Amino acid sequence: MRAEIGDDLRVASEAVRLARERFNQGGDMGLESASYQLVRFFNVVEQLGLRVAKAFENYIDDDRGWHSQLVHRLGLDVPGIRPALYSSEVVTALHDVRGFRHIVTHAYDLELDPDRISIVLRHAEKVAAQLPALIEAFFTRVRVEAT
Repeated sequence: MRAEIGDDLRVASEAVRLARERFNQGGDMGLESASYQLVRFFNVVEQLGLRVAKAFENYIDDDRGWHSQLVHRLGLDVPGIRPALYSSEVVTALHDVRGFRHIVTHAYDLELDPDRISIVLRHAEKVAAQLPALIEAFFTRVRVEAT
């Protein structure tokens, strides 16, 4: 699982880097490409979270709203099961990126707002910068609590 999460972190970092690069290019194509990379970023972070939840909790609801519940749950310590994966700051940022992903993925007619994309991009960059340390702290706590 650690190797898979390491690969997830690599892809997430690359997606954020590309989102920033494309956003800085500007224009409609730059905004569309940045938006795609932000969706890609959230998708891989969500997969990372699913790996952890499935490994430690062994159950994920497939009902409506599970995307939001997953982010929230991974910000909580579950005594006897697993420590929190995300800090409260990361949970807040991920909820914003998740909401953006939902709009971009499901809108039939979407006008991309550069100001909104800029905010979401900053949230994604914050998450990407903090995730490696959060993952390391998570596995350290898992090791300590298992002994």
